[in-house]
Amino acid sequence: MNQPGRRDDNPSGGAQTLKAVVVIAAVVLIGVLVLHHNPKASTATTATTKAHSSHGSTTTIHAPVSTTTVAQIPPASIKVQVLNGVGTGNLATQWSTKLRTTFGYNTLAPDNATAKVTTSAIYVMTAGYLPEAEVLAAHVGLPITAINTTIPAPATVPIKPAERAAANLVLVIGPNLAGTA
Repeated sequence: MNQPGRRDDNPSGGAQTLKAVVVIAAVVLIGVLVLHHNPKASTATTATTKAHSSHGSTTTIHAPVSTTTVAQIPPASIKVQVLNGVGTGNLATQWSTKLRTTFGYNTLAPDNATAKVTTSAIYVMTAGYLPEAEVLAAHVGLPITAINTTIPAPATVPIKPAERAAANLVLVIGPNLAGTA
């Protein structure tokens, strides 16, 4: 049912809603950026959001929220083992060089996987390295679903025991990354 004086095709309501959504998104983004770039910030944060309408103004104040900022480990401190899971070529060497020179990782000696793989994967070998594995996945062009977080890695993965113990992260190159190093 329409209210008197209002038309169904009145764009002002939608425009006001869109403006409110943009303002809220900007406030949230600024808050995240401030917390992310200031690890010494208080663990309590108060956010204020204002909504405007033709009937007045509403202010909502959220209770303090406890946050923890986890600093990522610099790439030079992350030991990455690259294994060729395709079985041919020097893919592990190419990717090790790219990760070291382009992104600054501490790459271990490249090697072959113990078996051929159908797709590339990243294995988290040291607890707590999931954020670093996600960054590595982005650097090599893999989705985060390609990350295996089981620690210790399952016995079925194509990684030699010595390489399991030496690396924080293991990147096994499959056919999907074969031509992209």
